[in-house]
Amino acid sequence: MEPPSAVVFISSHLLTMATTVDILLSDLPVEILSHIFSFLPLSDRKSVSLVCHSWNEQAFNRRLLRNVALSLSMDWEQAHLDALRKSTRKYRNVFAFFGPETCGEFDFELVNEVLEMFGQGLESFHCMTNFTAEQTKRIMSCAPNLTQLIAGVDVRSLSQQKSDLLELQCLRDLGSLNNMLQFHDLSAPNLTRLSANFTTRSDADGSSKLLRRLAPQLKNVELFATEYFIPIEDLDFPKLEVLKLSGQMCKTNDNALRTFFSRLKHLREVRLDFNVEKLVLDVITTASPGIEILHFKNSGLNPYSICYLERLKNLKVLSLVVSIYCSGVLDCKPLESVERFCLQLSNLDDEERIMEGFRRLLPNVTDMNVTLTTLSRPEYILGHVSRNFSHIKRLTIADTQYRMLSCRLFQVLRHMKQLEELTLKCIRVPVVFMLPNQYLHRLKIQNFHWLIDKDLLMLPEMYPNLKYLELTWCKKVTAKGVKKLRSLLKDCVVHVDKTTFSTVDVL
Repeated sequence: MEPPSAVVFISSHLLTMATTVDILLSDLPVEILSHIFSFLPLSDRKSVSLVCHSWNEQAFNRRLLRNVALSLSMDWEQAHLDALRKSTRKYRNVFAFFGPETCGEFDFELVNEVLEMFGQGLESFHCMTNFTAEQTKRIMSCAPNLTQLIAGVDVRSLSQQKSDLLELQCLRDLGSLNNMLQFHDLSAPNLTRLSANFTTRSDADGSSKLLRRLAPQLKNVELFATEYFIPIEDLDFPKLEVLKLSGQMCKTNDNALRTFFSRLKHLREVRLDFNVEKLVLDVITTASPGIEILHFKNSGLNPYSICYLERLKNLKVLSLVVSIYCSGVLDCKPLESVERFCLQLSNLDDEERIMEGFRRLLPNVTDMNVTLTTLSRPEYILGHVSRNFSHIKRLTIADTQYRMLSCRLFQVLRHMKQLEELTLKCIRVPVVFMLPNQYLHRLKIQNFHWLIDKDLLMLPEMYPNLKYLELTWCKKVTAKGVKKLRSLLKDCVVHVDKTTFSTVDVL
């Protein structure tokens, strides 16, 4: 959850004053100083950590390192390790990537060094690279207190090392696991979160035994399969609260689907990234009427599919990927509890009627996310969104193709007089064509590779009451341009993030 912009503004300006004027913030209790730092973006926390040893300790104390990951990669050099050894920071999370293949000996030496420095206090280890059984053994033995483990295993090495893997069998504090299901005897009594990708039959067969054994204790599960490898009716998750399925996990018969989904009584969040037939919606909404967040794909949206959602009285977020529309949707009762609506439309002939139907269906939506596809007509879709949801306060527009869109794209948003927050993802429209809005308080621009300082300096005139500006991966924007912008928008907090990671901050 993001802090209120006013709090960020006060914190940022207080710290700016302290670094330029001799204000005795050292007299403040460290708890208050740490609390102030907690509202700052990572880039600003880096800056204040350079003021003095005390500020460095509080800017990166153990509590504030909870959402920060140390990033390891192939381009690390000896100088990085030397700086790390001198640092007083005790990292709790490590993110690593050394390519898609099995981790080589040279790269694992780096991992090993980091494990020796932080292993006992390490809580999360996330690596998008496969490890051999011996390397996995080393990671687990050096970091016995892991609560999250996301890594791949070189299955070929398992048969060669089975006799030596006894110390891998118990991670009592493990709470999250990814793609390590080949260790059949793994004992993780605190494990509640699991994600796995099944790309081959042997991978699935080697994982199914542990998956079935862990199922009764899991609360959060994410599964992907390229084919229907594991009989879904054999999986029983009685405590499950979060379910995410994609690929061919559910490509089976109706009886198997009914058996699986009817057992899920406690779901709160569901993401189904496959074409969901009405049978699944019928069963899952009957079994779990407490669902609050629901995402699904449907190639033939019909009144039955939507009417099943009337059972979800606590539904707050509805996300749909739709390619064909049925007029029967207009006849369903309003889903009054829904506050956030995410929509991806493609291959449609009557966008106007579609949006009119969604307006009646979702009368209380204040937050909307619209994803454009190759087959969609951006200006037409956004025009109908603007007219039918003119009351919304937050809007996100994303484009899956990163196309150059016409200047009309923003002109169609003129009906949204109450819009306070706008997020643009991979949208290629010159800033000069963006629609001025004196009510806009928050603007987030992500993946504007062509954005330069000159474009940035147009924003104060277009959005004079802007309080928060976030720039993500806008590589051509310079520190000089940001400084000039801040001088023009004195009450605006500007956060610049040039990393590609959105889930964790990376140092």
